[in-house]
Amino acid sequence: MKLLIHGCRGSVPSPSKQTVKYGGNTPCFEIQIGDMQLFFDTGTGFRTANIMADTSKVLCFYSHFHHDHIQGLPFNPTLFNNAVDFTFTSGLIDKDSLKHTLKTYFSGGYFPLDIVTFLENLAFANIADVIESLKETVKIDWIELNHPGGSIGYSVQAGQHKFVYLLDNEYQPEQCDALAAFCAGADIVAWDGMFTDAELPAKKGWGHSSMEQALSVKQSANISTMIIAHHNPSRTDEQLDILADSFSAENLHFAQDGLTYDFRSGIFK
Repeated sequence: MKLLIHGCRGSVPSPSKQTVKYGGNTPCFEIQIGDMQLFFDTGTGFRTANIMADTSKVLCFYSHFHHDHIQGLPFNPTLFNNAVDFTFTSGLIDKDSLKHTLKTYFSGGYFPLDIVTFLENLAFANIADVIESLKETVKIDWIELNHPGGSIGYSVQAGQHKFVYLLDNEYQPEQCDALAAFCAGADIVAWDGMFTDAELPAKKGWGHSSMEQALSVKQSANISTMIIAHHNPSRTDEQLDILADSFSAENLHFAQDGLTYDFRSGIFK
């Protein structure tokens, strides 16, 4: 089982000389399990994700449908290879609503090509059916998060290894017990750390959490490793370095485009 981070910037792509280290791509996390590739959101990071030639399943799980989490979908060239099948699902809405949402966004006045109609290798499935189809090899679970318009967190467990994806959540203390139970036994939890505690009062209702809240939940839930993602698009590498250094003793890692984690060895690269 392997984690690959293709995009970890929040809200809007932010490529510049000041964002080279942590990256400017919007959210796209990948879990590789054997010959399966599971993607969590298809932000601009999805554009350069490598769909392997021997992949048997490519599954895309959507947390929600704000622009930064879907905008990279049609820019991965493998999407246009009819020999590779893609399945899309979400705990937030059913398969028909998901199909309608992506069709609306990627057609008409919003995008030049109606990819949902044009591409025959795209399938849409209800989350319960996906969970059932994978249960012999992978355990998938999901949880509702606190975000304008709704958002979903996911967990993936294969054997003794577990990954949890919790982006786009405005953390509230009453969530602690539910999140702790959801994260139990996780090797890594990806956390929405768009803000600092000092910034939160002015961002109430924006749908995001803080880095300090990650530490609080990590301690309360006895989580070994958390990775901060959905970086504020205005933060430079230098600013993120300063923040990362301030949490370095707490085993909070800051996500970077291109960062990988091997669950067997426990090593980030």
